[in-house]
Amino acid sequence: MQSVTLPCKALSSNVEFERVMWYRLKNPGQSILNVGQHLITKDSRFSVAYYSVDHGLSPAKWDLHITNVRLSDAAHYQCHVAAKDNRKSVRSNVKLIVEDITVDIEPIVALVFNGDKTKFACNFTGKHRVPSEKVTWLKDNKALVPDATHVITSIELSNVTVTTLEIIASHYNDSGSYRCSDGHDAQSKEAKLYLRDTNQQFFLRSLSSSHSKSLLLSLRTVFYLLIFQFFLFIL
Repeated sequence: MQSVTLPCKALSSNVEFERVMWYRLKNPGQSILNVGQHLITKDSRFSVAYYSVDHGLSPAKWDLHITNVRLSDAAHYQCHVAAKDNRKSVRSNVKLIVEDITVDIEPIVALVFNGDKTKFACNFTGKHRVPSEKVTWLKDNKALVPDATHVITSIELSNVTVTTLEIIASHYNDSGSYRCSDGHDAQSKEAKLYLRDTNQQFFLRSLSSSHSKSLLLSLRTVFYLLIFQFFLFIL
């Protein structure tokens, strides 16, 4: 899942602060997330990181972290720095945009014989394009590394990113579930790849051949009987 860090830009080396608070701005009103290092929100996905990168020579960082970002997290957030000595407080706003991406995969089920070619295709559709270099394929929930027999191709169009996974010669080890992902939390449904038993293929071919031969013999028998009856009728 994707995480995000929102920086507090209200901090300044010229102002001594008493406390730092993060708010999520609503229409109307606002909800407080923290006071200093004490969290007010009950949502465990939110946290505030307090740290210094140069041992106090510059203002400390008070970043707001959100893990497992959801569509409902999209909003304006405000960092409020309360200054000491009754000085005017300083605020900075940051807007969090969470993209709504639709992911479609085809086919949902593929049933092939050992050695056959298999192809899955995914479409990422949304207001903002998914960069082709961010697209990943998963097999059994693990990242699939492309090679000579597993070829991944991705292309960006105006409002959709199309990616394909082509298995040149399917093997029994390729059986399993497949998904495509934007590299974060947008994933397709699960597609399944099943391989038929080669012995079953030979059996079906043999059965089909035997059936054809039996049908041909039956037709010949009927033909000879008709000729025999024709001569009996003449005589």
